[in-house]
Amino acid sequence: MSRAHDAMRRFTACRFVAIMTRMDGRRICVILNPNASKGRGARSRVRIQKAFMSHGADVRILVTERAGQAEMLALQACGEGYDVVVVAGGDGTVNEVVNGIMRSGRDVSMGIIPIGRGNDFAWIAGIPHDIPSAVSLVARGCAKRIDVGYLEGGLYPQGRYFLNGTGFGFEPSINFKAGEYRHLNGMPSYIVAFFHCLMHLPRPYELKITIDGSPFELKSQQVSVCNGRRMGSAFILAPHAELDDGLLDVVYASRPVMRRQVVPMVLSFFRGTQLEKCPFMAQKRGRHVVVESARADMQIHTDGELVSHEANRCAISLIPAGLSLFCGPSPALRKPRQPSQSSRNCFCTKE
Repeated sequence: MSRAHDAMRRFTACRFVAIMTRMDGRRICVILNPNASKGRGARSRVRIQKAFMSHGADVRILVTERAGQAEMLALQACGEGYDVVVVAGGDGTVNEVVNGIMRSGRDVSMGIIPIGRGNDFAWIAGIPHDIPSAVSLVARGCAKRIDVGYLEGGLYPQGRYFLNGTGFGFEPSINFKAGEYRHLNGMPSYIVAFFHCLMHLPRPYELKITIDGSPFELKSQQVSVCNGRRMGSAFILAPHAELDDGLLDVVYASRPVMRRQVVPMVLSFFRGTQLEKCPFMAQKRGRHVVVESARADMQIHTDGELVSHEANRCAISLIPAGLSLFCGPSPALRKPRQPSQSSRNCFCTKE
Protein backbone atom coordinates (compact mmCIF):
# COMPACT_ATOMS: atom_id res chain seq x y z
CA MET A 1 0.00 0.00 0.00
CA SER A 2 1.43 3.41 -0.97
CA ARG A 3 2.11 6.10 1.60
CA ALA A 4 -0.40 8.40 -0.11
CA HIS A 5 -3.12 5.75 0.00
CA ASP A 6 -2.34 4.95 3.63
CA ALA A 7 -2.42 8.63 4.56
CA MET A 8 -5.77 9.02 2.82
CA ARG A 9 -7.17 5.97 4.65
CA ARG A 10 -6.03 7.37 8.02
CA PHE A 11 -7.42 10.84 7.19
CA THR A 12 -10.80 9.36 6.20
CA ALA A 13 -10.94 7.29 9.38
CA CYS A 14 -10.09 10.30 11.55
CA ARG A 15 -12.66 12.43 9.76
CA PHE A 16 -15.35 9.80 10.37
CA VAL A 17 -14.46 9.59 14.05
CA ALA A 18 -14.56 13.40 14.32
CA ILE A 19 -18.05 13.53 12.84
CA MET A 20 -19.31 10.78 15.11
CA THR A 21 -17.70 12.38 18.15
CA ARG A 22 -19.29 15.73 17.36
CA MET A 23 -22.67 14.10 16.92
CA ASP A 24 -22.32 11.91 20.03
CA GLY A 25 -21.05 14.81 22.11
CA ARG A 26 -24.14 16.96 21.65
CA ARG A 27 -27.20 16.34 23.78
CA ILE A 28 -30.22 16.49 21.48
CA CYS A 29 -33.85 16.73 22.50
CA VAL A 30 -36.69 16.38 19.98
CA ILE A 31 -40.10 17.90 20.76
CA LEU A 32 -42.77 16.19 18.67
CA ASN A 33 -46.29 17.45 18.11
CA PRO A 34 -48.38 14.32 17.37
CA ASN A 35 -51.29 16.47 16.20
CA ALA A 36 -49.27 18.25 13.51
CA SER A 37 -50.86 18.12 10.07
CA LYS A 38 -54.23 16.98 11.46
CA GLY A 39 -52.72 14.13 13.49
CA ARG A 40 -50.14 12.80 11.05
CA GLY A 41 -47.28 13.83 13.32
CA ALA A 42 -47.85 10.86 15.62
CA ARG A 43 -46.73 8.48 12.87
CA SER A 44 -43.38 10.22 12.50
CA ARG A 45 -41.80 9.30 15.83
CA VAL A 46 -40.17 6.02 14.78
CA ARG A 47 -38.82 7.53 11.53
CA ILE A 48 -37.32 10.45 13.43
CA GLN A 49 -35.64 8.12 15.93
CA LYS A 50 -34.21 5.94 13.14
CA ALA A 51 -32.97 8.95 11.19
CA PHE A 52 -30.95 10.21 14.17
CA MET A 53 -29.67 6.70 14.95
CA SER A 54 -28.34 6.46 11.38
CA HIS A 55 -26.04 9.37 12.27
CA GLY A 56 -24.94 7.81 15.54
CA ALA A 57 -27.13 10.02 17.71
CA ASP A 58 -29.29 8.82 20.59
CA VAL A 59 -31.92 11.50 21.08
CA ARG A 60 -34.60 12.07 23.66
CA ILE A 61 -38.08 12.54 22.19
CA LEU A 62 -40.72 14.45 24.14
CA VAL A 63 -44.29 14.31 22.85
CA THR A 64 -46.70 17.18 23.45
CA GLU A 65 -50.12 16.41 24.88
CA ARG A 66 -51.79 19.82 24.61
CA ALA A 67 -51.51 23.17 22.88
CA GLY A 68 -48.81 25.40 24.33
CA GLN A 69 -46.89 22.56 25.96
CA ALA A 70 -44.04 22.62 23.42
CA GLU A 71 -42.86 25.94 24.86
CA MET A 72 -42.65 24.48 28.37
CA LEU A 73 -40.89 21.34 27.12
CA ALA A 74 -38.32 23.45 25.25
CA LEU A 75 -37.72 25.56 28.34
CA GLN A 76 -37.32 22.34 30.35
CA ALA A 77 -34.86 20.85 27.84
CA CYS A 78 -32.75 24.01 27.90
CA GLY A 79 -32.74 23.95 31.70
CA GLU A 80 -31.60 20.32 31.69
CA GLY A 81 -28.53 21.20 29.63
CA TYR A 82 -29.46 19.99 26.15
CA ASP A 83 -27.30 21.58 23.44
CA VAL A 84 -29.83 21.17 20.62
CA VAL A 85 -33.63 21.31 20.66
CA VAL A 86 -35.31 19.98 17.52
CA VAL A 87 -38.98 20.68 16.88
CA ALA A 88 -40.99 18.18 14.85
CA GLY A 89 -44.23 19.90 13.90
CA GLY A 90 -45.65 22.81 11.99
CA ASP A 91 -45.21 26.57 12.23
CA GLY A 92 -47.25 26.82 15.42
CA THR A 93 -45.07 24.28 17.22
CA VAL A 94 -41.94 26.01 15.90
CA ASN A 95 -43.22 29.24 17.41
CA GLU A 96 -43.77 27.58 20.79
CA VAL A 97 -40.31 26.02 20.85
CA VAL A 98 -38.49 29.21 19.88
CA ASN A 99 -40.28 30.96 22.75
CA GLY A 100 -39.07 28.27 25.16
CA ILE A 101 -35.49 28.56 23.89
CA MET A 102 -35.42 32.35 23.95
CA ARG A 103 -36.94 32.54 27.43
CA SER A 104 -34.38 30.08 28.79
CA GLY A 105 -31.58 32.60 28.32
CA ARG A 106 -29.26 29.84 27.01
CA ASP A 107 -27.65 29.82 23.56
CA VAL A 108 -29.21 26.52 22.49
CA SER A 109 -29.27 25.62 18.78
CA MET A 110 -32.61 24.81 17.18
CA GLY A 111 -33.47 22.28 14.49
CA ILE A 112 -36.73 21.79 12.59
CA ILE A 113 -38.35 18.68 11.16
CA PRO A 114 -41.28 20.15 9.18
CA ILE A 115 -44.27 17.83 9.49
CA GLY A 116 -47.01 20.46 9.84
CA ARG A 117 -49.70 21.98 7.65
CA GLY A 118 -47.94 24.93 6.04
CA ASN A 119 -44.26 24.64 7.06
CA ASP A 120 -43.68 28.19 5.84
CA PHE A 121 -40.69 28.97 8.01
CA ALA A 122 -38.95 25.71 7.06
CA TRP A 123 -39.30 26.77 3.41
CA ILE A 124 -37.49 30.10 3.84
CA ALA A 125 -34.85 28.42 6.02
CA GLY A 126 -34.12 25.84 3.31
CA ILE A 127 -35.08 22.87 5.50
CA PRO A 128 -36.19 19.79 3.51
CA HIS A 129 -39.65 18.35 4.18
CA ASP A 130 -38.51 14.74 4.29
CA ILE A 131 -37.42 13.52 7.71
CA PRO A 132 -34.00 11.98 6.85
CA SER A 133 -32.82 15.14 5.04
CA ALA A 134 -34.05 17.45 7.81
CA VAL A 135 -32.25 15.32 10.40
CA SER A 136 -29.09 15.38 8.27
CA LEU A 137 -28.94 19.18 8.61
CA VAL A 138 -28.73 18.78 12.37
CA ALA A 139 -26.27 15.89 12.09
CA ARG A 140 -23.95 17.89 9.84
CA GLY A 141 -24.01 20.85 12.20
CA CYS A 142 -25.20 23.35 9.55
CA ALA A 143 -26.17 26.07 12.04
CA LYS A 144 -26.50 29.79 11.18
CA ARG A 145 -27.38 32.82 13.27
CA ILE A 146 -30.76 34.29 12.33
CA ASP A 147 -32.87 37.21 13.53
CA VAL A 148 -35.79 36.75 15.93
CA GLY A 149 -38.91 38.92 16.12
CA TYR A 150 -40.60 40.05 19.33
CA LEU A 151 -44.10 41.48 19.68
CA GLU A 152 -46.08 43.04 22.52
CA GLY A 153 -49.87 43.32 22.32
CA GLY A 154 -53.14 41.43 22.30
CA LEU A 155 -52.87 38.17 24.24
CA TYR A 156 -49.19 38.88 24.89
CA PRO A 157 -48.78 42.23 26.68
CA GLN A 158 -45.62 40.78 28.26
CA GLY A 159 -44.22 39.81 24.85
CA ARG A 160 -44.00 36.90 22.41
CA TYR A 161 -41.13 35.81 20.15
CA PHE A 162 -41.66 34.88 16.50
CA LEU A 163 -39.53 33.77 13.56
CA ASN A 164 -41.58 34.27 10.41
CA GLY A 165 -43.93 37.22 10.68
CA THR A 166 -46.94 39.03 12.10
CA GLY A 167 -50.01 39.92 10.06
CA PHE A 168 -52.92 42.33 10.47
CA GLY A 169 -56.37 42.31 8.84
CA PHE A 170 -57.09 40.16 5.79
CA GLU A 171 -54.09 37.86 6.19
CA PRO A 172 -54.85 36.62 9.73
CA SER A 173 -58.56 36.34 8.88
CA ILE A 174 -57.67 33.75 6.23
CA ASN A 175 -55.27 31.99 8.57
CA PHE A 176 -57.79 31.73 11.42
CA LYS A 177 -60.52 30.44 9.08
CA ALA A 178 -58.20 27.83 7.52
CA GLY A 179 -57.44 26.46 10.97
CA GLU A 180 -61.14 25.74 11.55
CA TYR A 181 -61.38 23.15 8.78
CA ARG A 182 -61.02 19.68 10.27
CA HIS A 183 -60.81 17.75 7.00
CA LEU A 184 -58.74 20.16 4.93
CA ASN A 185 -54.98 20.58 5.22
CA GLY A 186 -52.22 22.65 3.66
CA MET A 187 -52.95 24.82 0.64
CA PRO A 188 -56.57 23.62 0.06
CA SER A 189 -57.58 24.89 3.51
CA TYR A 190 -56.18 28.35 2.74
CA ILE A 191 -57.87 28.52 -0.66
CA VAL A 192 -61.29 27.70 0.82
CA ALA A 193 -60.65 30.18 3.65
CA PHE A 194 -59.69 32.86 1.11
CA PHE A 195 -63.02 32.63 -0.72
CA HIS A 196 -64.87 32.75 2.59
CA CYS A 197 -62.99 35.89 3.63
CA LEU A 198 -63.51 37.41 0.19
CA MET A 199 -67.23 37.31 0.87
CA HIS A 200 -66.64 38.83 4.32
CA LEU A 201 -63.95 41.38 3.53
CA PRO A 202 -62.60 43.11 6.67
CA ARG A 203 -63.34 46.79 7.08
CA PRO A 204 -60.25 48.98 6.57
CA TYR A 205 -58.51 50.03 9.76
CA GLU A 206 -57.52 53.64 10.38
CA LEU A 207 -53.89 52.97 11.17
CA LYS A 208 -50.87 54.78 12.46
CA ILE A 209 -47.68 52.85 11.72
CA THR A 210 -44.40 53.98 13.26
CA ILE A 211 -41.17 52.52 11.90
CA ASP A 212 -37.97 53.35 13.79
CA GLY A 213 -39.63 56.48 15.19
CA SER A 214 -41.08 57.74 11.87
CA PRO A 215 -44.91 57.62 11.83
CA PHE A 216 -47.33 57.60 8.89
CA GLU A 217 -51.09 57.13 8.69
CA LEU A 218 -53.26 55.16 6.29
CA LYS A 219 -56.48 53.23 5.87
CA SER A 220 -55.82 49.58 5.14
CA GLN A 221 -56.96 46.03 5.85
CA GLN A 222 -53.70 44.29 4.93
CA VAL A 223 -50.37 44.77 6.75
CA SER A 224 -47.56 42.21 7.12
CA VAL A 225 -44.49 42.67 9.33
CA CYS A 226 -42.08 39.96 8.26
CA ASN A 227 -38.76 38.41 9.18
CA GLY A 228 -39.33 35.56 6.70
CA ARG A 229 -41.00 35.67 3.30
CA ARG A 230 -43.83 33.14 3.13
CA MET A 231 -46.96 32.53 5.19
CA GLY A 232 -50.24 30.72 4.60
CA SER A 233 -48.58 27.74 2.87
CA ALA A 234 -47.83 29.53 -0.43
CA PHE A 235 -48.22 33.32 -0.07
CA ILE A 236 -44.96 35.25 -0.53
CA LEU A 237 -45.97 38.21 1.61
CA ALA A 238 -42.49 39.78 1.90
CA PRO A 239 -40.62 38.89 -1.31
CA HIS A 240 -37.37 40.63 -0.33
CA ALA A 241 -37.15 39.55 3.31
CA GLU A 242 -34.14 37.70 4.70
CA LEU A 243 -33.60 36.02 8.03
CA ASP A 244 -30.25 37.57 8.91
CA ASP A 245 -30.30 41.16 7.61
CA GLY A 246 -31.27 42.78 10.92
CA LEU A 247 -34.44 44.31 9.45
CA LEU A 248 -38.18 43.70 9.44
CA ASP A 249 -39.97 44.03 6.09
CA VAL A 250 -43.28 45.90 6.44
CA VAL A 251 -45.42 45.17 3.36
CA TYR A 252 -48.86 46.78 3.28
CA ALA A 253 -51.78 47.99 1.19
CA SER A 254 -51.41 51.76 1.18
CA ARG A 255 -55.17 52.29 0.79
CA PRO A 256 -58.33 50.22 1.26
CA VAL A 257 -58.46 47.23 -1.08
CA MET A 258 -61.73 46.91 -3.01
CA ARG A 259 -63.33 43.49 -3.41
CA ARG A 260 -62.55 43.33 -7.13
CA GLN A 261 -58.85 44.01 -6.35
CA VAL A 262 -58.46 41.24 -3.76
CA VAL A 263 -58.16 38.32 -6.19
CA PRO A 264 -55.39 39.95 -8.32
CA MET A 265 -53.61 40.98 -5.12
CA VAL A 266 -53.72 37.49 -3.64
CA LEU A 267 -52.64 35.91 -6.95
CA SER A 268 -49.60 38.20 -6.94
CA PHE A 269 -48.69 36.82 -3.49
CA PHE A 270 -48.12 33.38 -5.00
CA ARG A 271 -45.13 34.70 -6.98
CA GLY A 272 -44.21 37.58 -4.70
CA THR A 273 -44.88 40.17 -7.41
CA GLN A 274 -47.32 42.36 -5.46
CA LEU A 275 -44.89 45.28 -5.15
CA GLU A 276 -44.52 45.32 -8.95
CA LYS A 277 -48.03 44.38 -10.05
CA CYS A 278 -50.24 46.13 -7.48
CA PRO A 279 -49.79 49.93 -7.38
CA PHE A 280 -51.38 50.15 -3.93
CA MET A 281 -48.90 47.72 -2.31
CA ALA A 282 -45.86 49.29 -0.61
CA GLN A 283 -42.90 48.29 1.53
CA LYS A 284 -40.77 49.83 4.24
CA ARG A 285 -38.04 48.37 6.44
CA GLY A 286 -36.96 48.92 10.02
CA ARG A 287 -36.06 47.32 13.30
CA HIS A 288 -38.91 48.66 15.47
CA VAL A 289 -42.53 48.78 14.26
CA VAL A 290 -45.64 49.95 16.10
CA VAL A 291 -49.09 49.44 14.54
CA GLU A 292 -51.98 51.36 16.12
CA SER A 293 -55.66 51.37 15.12
CA ALA A 294 -58.46 53.79 15.86
CA ARG A 295 -60.68 50.74 16.47
CA ALA A 296 -59.98 48.03 19.02
CA ASP A 297 -60.79 45.15 16.67
CA MET A 298 -57.56 44.38 14.84
CA GLN A 299 -57.16 40.78 13.72
CA ILE A 300 -53.52 39.82 14.45
CA HIS A 301 -51.53 36.61 14.14
CA THR A 302 -47.87 35.77 14.57
CA ASP A 303 -46.38 32.69 12.90
CA GLY A 304 -49.96 31.60 12.23
CA GLU A 305 -50.97 31.74 15.91
CA LEU A 306 -53.66 33.99 17.36
CA VAL A 307 -52.50 37.24 18.92
CA SER A 308 -55.79 39.12 19.02
CA HIS A 309 -59.25 39.71 17.60
CA GLU A 310 -59.70 43.03 19.40
CA ALA A 311 -56.38 44.84 19.84
CA ASN A 312 -55.75 48.46 18.95
CA ARG A 313 -51.95 48.44 19.35
CA CYS A 314 -49.09 46.06 18.67
CA ALA A 315 -45.36 46.79 19.02
CA ILE A 316 -42.85 44.66 17.11
CA SER A 317 -39.06 44.67 17.32
CA LEU A 318 -36.20 42.57 15.99
CA ILE A 319 -33.37 40.81 17.81
CA PRO A 320 -30.53 40.52 15.28
CA ALA A 321 -28.73 37.14 15.23
CA GLY A 322 -30.82 36.06 18.20
CA LEU A 323 -30.96 32.32 17.43
CA SER A 324 -28.72 29.56 16.10
CA LEU A 325 -30.71 27.51 13.57
CA PHE A 326 -29.80 24.39 11.60
CA CYS A 327 -30.77 25.33 8.05
CA GLY A 328 -30.07 24.79 4.36
CA PRO A 329 -29.86 27.05 1.30
CA SER A 330 -32.66 29.61 1.27
CA PRO A 331 -34.82 30.03 -1.86
CA ALA A 332 -33.36 32.61 -4.21
CA LEU A 333 -34.46 36.19 -3.66
CA ARG A 334 -36.73 37.70 -6.26
CA LYS A 335 -35.02 40.79 -7.62
CA PRO A 336 -37.03 43.95 -6.88
CA ARG A 337 -37.65 46.60 -9.48
CA GLN A 338 -35.36 49.18 -7.87
CA PRO A 339 -31.68 48.14 -7.95
CA SER A 340 -31.17 49.78 -4.55
CA GLN A 341 -33.34 47.11 -2.96
CA SER A 342 -31.30 44.17 -4.25
CA SER A 343 -28.14 44.69 -2.24
CA ARG A 344 -28.72 41.81 0.19
CA ASN A 345 -27.52 38.25 -0.24
CA CYS A 346 -29.22 34.98 0.53
CA PHE A 347 -28.50 34.24 4.19
CA CYS A 348 -27.50 30.59 3.87
CA THR A 349 -24.62 31.46 1.54
CA LYS A 350 -22.88 33.37 4.32
CA GLU A 351 -20.39 31.70 6.60
